[in-house]
Amino acid sequence: MLPEQNFGQAPSIPNASAFTVFTGSGALNNAGVTNVEGDIGTNTGTIGGVPILFTGQSHIGDQEAIDAQADLTAVFASFSSSGGACNTLSTPFGNGTTLTAGTYCLGSAGVITGDLTLNGGNNPNAVFVFKIGGELTGTNANIILTGLTSWENVYFIVDGAFNLNQTNTSIFRGNVITQGVISLSTGDPLQGRLLSATGAINLENNTISDFENPLPVTLTNFTVRKAEMQTAMLEWATTAETNSDRFEIQRSKNGKIWDQLAVVNAKGESSNLVKYQYKDTKPEAGTNLYRLKMVDRDASFAYSRIQSAEFNVALTTVLYPNPAVDYLTLHVDDISLVQRIQISNILGNSVYDKIKNATDLSSRVDVQNLPAGMYIVRITRATGAIASAKIIKQ
Repeated sequence: MLPEQNFGQAPSIPNASAFTVFTGSGALNNAGVTNVEGDIGTNTGTIGGVPILFTGQSHIGDQEAIDAQADLTAVFASFSSSGGACNTLSTPFGNGTTLTAGTYCLGSAGVITGDLTLNGGNNPNAVFVFKIGGELTGTNANIILTGLTSWENVYFIVDGAFNLNQTNTSIFRGNVITQGVISLSTGDPLQGRLLSATGAINLENNTISDFENPLPVTLTNFTVRKAEMQTAMLEWATTAETNSDRFEIQRSKNGKIWDQLAVVNAKGESSNLVKYQYKDTKPEAGTNLYRLKMVDRDASFAYSRIQSAEFNVALTTVLYPNPAVDYLTLHVDDISLVQRIQISNILGNSVYDKIKNATDLSSRVDVQNLPAGMYIVRITRATGAIASAKIIKQ
């Protein structure tokens, strides 16, 4: 353990701290399902790729973005990874180390790995500042906060890029402020903020939260995997439970509307490792998002981070009656997923063509004006999948 030096001083970022994810000069890129609690933005770049699911506002080149970039530029104008009142770090750091409040410096690129415990000494205002003189890579870095330490008072000021590669049991906590590209690997969770003065931010299936939820249980891991017979296996474990009541299993297609699948009773009181699992026997076609709602006996609750699984489920398409006289009824799993209905005669000429616009297509197709004969019906779904069938018009 390094000697106690309670002289950590937080950088001044009053405008940038309004964002959870922000780059002053660079693009904000995303792939997969990424959830951000708070505002996102860029000053001179663009926001591209798969849309990010965020709870706040998006700012691109407006006054809020300009002010945030000014904050970050000022941080690095006064940046020094060595000198002054500073505890010297070596790399890699973490690995079970416990640090007290203060400023810690590394004059070169570094790696943080394993458990790093930040003990605020029961002072909620304790500040931890890590000044890194080059690229910083977090590999399975689990930032543990004790002694009333808040992630809002933890800062990693990186004079270079920041790369994060986490397991399901590791969470990086704190404000990451860089002068380079920020890249998170698939599924990496982060409790805090990602702020780059000059550099792109690359996200993929990440969960980034700007506030700490009190957990009824200590959740050590939560995973979702594809199992046999097109099912999804959810597995999680706790190492501590106090007055816990239950886990509500929730699933979503878009990350906004969540359905409850089941309830699993919690252990209630435990200080040992407890493992749980649940099997979703009927996942939907495409991406399925899962989360746990962890509920205490006093009705307080918190959510786990989101996990996902992809399924190619066979879809049902039935046309009746066949032969048809006046109307043809289309029976599918979800009419809202049907993008287009086409009917052509045996010569290939189109006789009916409806495309979904603002409202869903009707499952009842009027064929009473079609001449008697054989026709081909094509059903195109939003995924691009096409189903076709022959019908007879009497």
